Amino acid sequence: MAEASKGELARRRDLGGRRPQSRGRRSSRSTLAHLPKHLQTAIVSYRRQADQSGDLDPAIRQFLDRIVEAPESVTAKLVAFDRGQVELKAGTILSREWNGTIQRAIVVEDGLLWEGTRYDSLSAIAFAITGTRWSGPRFFGLRDNTVCGEDGP
Repeated sequence: MAEASKGELARRRDLGGRRPQSRGRRSSRSTLAHLPKHLQTAIVSYRRQADQSGDLDPAIRQFLDRIVEAPESVTAKLVAFDRGQVELKAGTILSREWNGTIQRAIVVEDGLLWEGTRYDSLSAIAFAITGTRWSGPRFFGLRDNTVCGEDGP
């Protein structure tokens, strides 16, 4: 970003009680007036960048328009994709070393077993083991292709 642009952004942030507006876009005053100052600054900055460098790629714009039209279905697909769920069958044994001890959870028909106690979720087992909130699948290495160490949940 050029120094002039950085200076312009700083000036817009320091406007005090006034709301930042894009020069030459007076019609946008009413559309930005209800937004907080930091969002107005971001919108004006985006518009300036789009004017200088070009707007979104048509394929991306089309995708975003589809999200606006049917947000529930797209959101559900994105959440499902992000989860990357693994279906565990009864009899599967999950193990993880924690504080020098191997911890094993066994998948059963109606939940999971750990140290003779039945649990409904891997997260509940991870909490029982560590005393802190973890994503159970992540704790047992079923997500992110890595097992978390001492760096936390």
